[in-house]
Amino acid sequence: MALDSEPPVFPVSIKLTAARIDAKHTDVAVLGFSNCIVILVTQLSSVGSLVQCVVSQLADTMLADPQHMADQLANEASVPVDIKFLLGNPGACAASSLYQILATFLSQRKHTQNPSDVRPVVLGIGLDLPREYKVSIDDGMPDLGAFSSTMNAVGA
Repeated sequence: MALDSEPPVFPVSIKLTAARIDAKHTDVAVLGFSNCIVILVTQLSSVGSLVQCVVSQLADTMLADPQHMADQLANEASVPVDIKFLLGNPGACAASSLYQILATFLSQRKHTQNPSDVRPVVLGIGLDLPREYKVSIDDGMPDLGAFSSTMNAVGA
């Protein structure tokens, strides 16, 4: 290797950000691997659960029709997603519903922004939540601007 050559670039694109959510420091990392996108979100300096989201193959058949594709892109919440906990017990975690909602939202957002990107999303998450945390349907989705801008930056 010649001395004047540039060092090799790490093959995984990485974007990091941090924000205060409900007065708690929250770290977010997005790693763009060739076979998946890994999103790590933690308020605990560690990851408690890993959730895999794969856009259902049904979404591809639905998007084959150009008019239906326009309707789908207008309503990302209608993109079907299959969810699987890779690590962590969803029944033992009071916030497992929140984790599933967040993973689904991020996967749907990625798919509507770039329908040709078929990589699954793996969400590693550890939030500092009260033990009796309940997800209310009336709460709506939280402001996920930091997540969206980070995903856009990594090309997800």
